[in-house]
Amino acid sequence: MRRSRAGEALRVFLLLLVPLCVVVMGVEALLRATHLFNARVSFSKPDPEIGFRFTPGAGYWFFGENDHPVEGRINALGWRDYERTCEKPVRCYRVAVIGDSYVEAFQVELDSTFVAVTERRLNALHVLGPGGGRVECMNFGRSGMTTTEELIVLRRDVLPCDPDAVVVLFTGGNDIADISPATADGTLRPYPRLQPDGSLVFDMSFAQSRGYRMRALINPVKQRSVLASLIAERYNALRRAPAPTAAVGEPRISRERSLCTAHPDSTYLRQYAMNKRLLAEMAAACAARGVTLWLISVPPVRHAGEAAALRAIDPTFDPAFFDDDLAAMADSTGAGFVALAGPFAASGRAGGEPLFWAHWSYAGHRVAADALVAALAPAIQHE
Repeated sequence: MRRSRAGEALRVFLLLLVPLCVVVMGVEALLRATHLFNARVSFSKPDPEIGFRFTPGAGYWFFGENDHPVEGRINALGWRDYERTCEKPVRCYRVAVIGDSYVEAFQVELDSTFVAVTERRLNALHVLGPGGGRVECMNFGRSGMTTTEELIVLRRDVLPCDPDAVVVLFTGGNDIADISPATADGTLRPYPRLQPDGSLVFDMSFAQSRGYRMRALINPVKQRSVLASLIAERYNALRRAPAPTAAVGEPRISRERSLCTAHPDSTYLRQYAMNKRLLAEMAAACAARGVTLWLISVPPVRHAGEAAALRAIDPTFDPAFFDDDLAAMADSTGAGFVALAGPFAASGRAGGEPLFWAHWSYAGHRVAADALVAALAPAIQHE
């Protein structure tokens, strides 16, 4: 009797399981065919040093900010870039660009990113002389990277590719907040720590955390299932959802923008100092290899009207603060600096296509490329 009951329970379970599997397979097929809810297969994987990275060779689909989706494939080195080799080609001047989502730039097609535009324009200028070879601008961008992960990527991934110059993009909007677990958007990342003797070390304990182990456990499923990726993506978005502050579109002096005023947030001021320490470490690592480091910074305002609105809140607000301060820091470490606040402000005053969506638009990438080419071209020719 007991055996027959167990058999009956198994039969009922299988009868329920079969239609459930059919439904799941149907939903999976629908999501793959339509990208409903922006569903897509995951193209990243856990990384015990920088939290996560792109999966080499994985296809990607991204629909956000632009009016159409952007598709492509991660290269063999694990970055959103053209196929490159770690070994530098003969007669090649190699520029490596490191940064966050502004460098990664899934919002636009690969050939429209400021990194790719810079490469094309430098080659069109024949900066290496007639028949002197080609310039490569390698893209080492990944969403959410701060100066902490960027220093690790520089040492681990960039310098082995033998670059002649390295460009690091600083983003005040998240580089300052995400450098400390107290203010970071998510904790599955490394954090810098200063030792009593002033030396810099990284707290890598996130790789032993339950959250990281769970991410590593479910990642093989996310790499194969659109539905699993969608569920995980929505769950993570809900967990990271910030508390409401100002109304949408309402100008405000955020904590990182307070550094551009005479009344800086003390916590963010300390964390910004740590950012500069990490940038100085990058400059030293590059100098030790005979590599030139260049810094650029995302402007803290999107247009002149926003700057005026912020000055109405605090008359001491200076939209050029990060450019001026980082330029001074770069000069003290022997690095170069490319100012973007001025070119973006001038382009905005000229009117035309908006420079920003949430990230840079096509026009924004072109303005950034213009500024970078203007700095790099004479430097390369001088070398």
